[in-house]
Amino acid sequence: MASWMKPPLSVFHEAGIYPNVGRDGTPEFAMGVPVYVRGEPYAVICPVASRVPALRRSLAPLVLFAASERERSRIAAQADPGQRVEVLAAELPPAAPVPTQREQGGLTVKQAVNRMFGLDRM
Repeated sequence: MASWMKPPLSVFHEAGIYPNVGRDGTPEFAMGVPVYVRGEPYAVICPVASRVPALRRSLAPLVLFAASERERSRIAAQADPGQRVEVLAAELPPAAPVPTQREQGGLTVKQAVNRMFGLDRM
């Protein structure tokens, strides 16, 4: 799971304990990644919407996390009526600073190529 996905934090706030998050999606969780609290399934990260109906009964007590609002709608349409389906909160890393431009007087591309091949010595 990518580090910018944050269901463990919201689960922590609700359960008062850090959850354990599975490593991979599994068929018993509609190919989603299970989230456990105190050893019990609590939520599923990104289940495949088309697989949810076959597992509706077993997934009904769990929170389902989706990657986007569009996917949340797809999953909610297949989930148990009234089941909690939420979009993952994303915390994107800060943007890298833009490198400063070289001051006037720097080499042009032609000058750099000429210097590289020793053509500026002629």
